[in-house]
This record gives sequence, structure tokens and C-alpha cells, in this order.
Amino acid sequence: MTKVYGFVAEFNPFHNGHKLFIDKIKQEYHPDVLIAVMSGNFVQRGDFAVLDKWSRAQIAIDNGVDLVVELPFAYAVEPAQYFAQGSMKLLQLLGVNELVFGTEQKLDFDELAKKIIHSRTEFQQNYHLSSAENLTQYYQTLGIDIAKLPNQLLGINYVTQLIEQGYPIHVNTIQRDSSMFSATEIRRRRAQKLSFTELVPSATEKAFDEQKIVSWDDYFPYLKFQILSHSVEELHSNYQMVEGLEYKLKKEIKQSHNFTELVERVKSKRYTMARIRRLMMYTLLNVKESEINNVYNNPYLRILGFNECGRNYLKGLKKSNVDLITRVGKKEQKQLNLEIRADEIRQLITEEEQNFGKIPYMKGVN
Repeated sequence: MTKVYGFVAEFNPFHNGHKLFIDKIKQEYHPDVLIAVMSGNFVQRGDFAVLDKWSRAQIAIDNGVDLVVELPFAYAVEPAQYFAQGSMKLLQLLGVNELVFGTEQKLDFDELAKKIIHSRTEFQQNYHLSSAENLTQYYQTLGIDIAKLPNQLLGINYVTQLIEQGYPIHVNTIQRDSSMFSATEIRRRRAQKLSFTELVPSATEKAFDEQKIVSWDDYFPYLKFQILSHSVEELHSNYQMVEGLEYKLKKEIKQSHNFTELVERVKSKRYTMARIRRLMMYTLLNVKESEINNVYNNPYLRILGFNECGRNYLKGLKKSNVDLITRVGKKEQKQLNLEIRADEIRQLITEEEQNFGKIPYMKGVN
């Protein structure tokens, strides 16, 4: 049987730690095909990817990945459970039979996932604690300290989804090197105009020089317009706008001078910073629950890049009923409606087309 390995990534941005991870997969597991499901232009914590999806996909292919598929906005900008649900669905559609992810320490993820599935109804939430504190406490009852090992959380959710959905995908792990700088550190250094050359491939550094790097500071005026120009009833219709948060936004936007200040004013014991940042992104893009549900109910595979090995694998996928997208036409516009709208908002600042006329990066393909 063909050994089809897959993993989930943001590559925000792609750095030397990612290269090491890919090299370790090949050295330890010898995959026939290595596939990355990668977040598009928006990432899980409610932020804009620092480099666009096309350049990040190209760098990944040039550094050893055979095929890169986009993780749609509807899956990518979600808490861990739903991020995992969407990404595992795509790996299953891609015919992946071996999942691999990084972990800070060796754990029995299969056993932990089964514990979570069986104990969900037993855990009593403490309403005096924040949602993040409740989640941390919940995992601690299972012997997991996600506060100290945050990357374990996604891994556990991946395995939980595989079990619950019955996907025939085996789980493998790669030990993370804690001495490596993270993507967060690289973004921090760049923001402070410090050197990060030794942490990234030259292609990543080149992409930073060539692209307009966007942040919430660029989009705060657009977010403010959305909040002020829509009624509380209209704001309430946005995805994840619950428990009167629309009133809170209406009140606090008038007192806030930048994005960071607004988030600080809106967050509370009940809602984490990441939860509020995602809500701000849904508000900026005017995202409706029906749009999110549509992507979950009608999944697709948007191809961002491949090499010769990846192309040959795609030929086999085309013979199945999987919906592959390599370019945007009239049919695809309807499928990608939310993604295109999100990318067009990004383009307000970058002025770089992200969909129409774009084709996957093809390395070494005749």
C-alpha cells in the first residue's frame, strides 16, 4: 500500500524548524507521498498570515513537501476542535493513511483521545473561571498540562476527530526541538526590525522583502466601519456573535483607538483573547454561520502547489469523486465564495490578487 503521509500547518512563516520537521518525517517514516494541509491567508488565532498562501506553499514544496492543499477560512479560523475537524476531513478526502504531527513530549494520544470522548459529559464547568481556565482544568483532570505544552492540544484534537469520525488514518509523531525559535519569535523580530536570517530559509526572507506584510493595524478602520455602520441586530447575525457581544462591540468601539485596545476592552473572564480576535475577523468579513456550515457540508480540495510526485498522486485522486480545484472559474466562485471575499479584504491593503488567474506552483513538472 502507498504510504501517504499528511500533516497540518500554518507556516506563518515557514522557518528552519519546519524544514527540520519535514526532513525528520522523511528520515523516520520514508513516505511515498508527503502532503501538507495549510491554512490559507488567515490563521487560527484570528489573524492575517504574514505571507500569502501562494508564497508559503511554494516555499513548502521547495523544502520537501510533495503537495500543498489549502485549509479554508471556515476551518482555519476556528478553535482547536473545529480546526481539527476540518483539517482531518481534508486529509481523509486526500487519501492520507498516516497522520504526523509535532509533539513536545511522547504521549499515548490514542488513549488520551478516548478518555476525552468518554469524559466530556462528566466534566462540570466552573463559571467563575474563564473558558481557557476551564479548558486547562479539564485537560489536567486527564493528566494533560496544555498550559505548559500548548502544541499537545491540537494533536489530541486531531486524534479525537479521527476516532469520532472513524477515519482509517494511523497516527505518528515527531519530537519537537524546543530549542528552535518559533514562528511567533520570527514575527516578533520582524515587527521590531531585528534580524531573523538564521531562523528561516532564504526564500522566506526574500518573500518578506517582496510582499506587503499586513496586520490588524491596517484593518482597524475597516473593522470600525463594520461595527459602527451595522445595527446590533445585523452584528448579531455574524458567526459566533453570542451573549450580547454585539452590544459590547458597539459600546467599546467608540472608546477604542486601535485594534489592541478594542480587544482588551471586549475580552472578559469568559472569552479568551484568541476567541475575541476570531470574532473580530468574522465581523470584519461579515461571516455568517450558514457560510461556515456550507463549507463543512461541502468540502473541497484547493490545490496550492505540487512537485512531480504530488502531480502523479493528484492524477489518481482525479479518478475518485473528490472535488479538486486548481483554478477559479464560474463554478468555483460559488464554492469559494467565503474564501474569495476574505482574500479580497486582504487585497485592500496588499493589492495582490489571490484567486483569479492564479494556478498552483508546479516544481519540476513538465
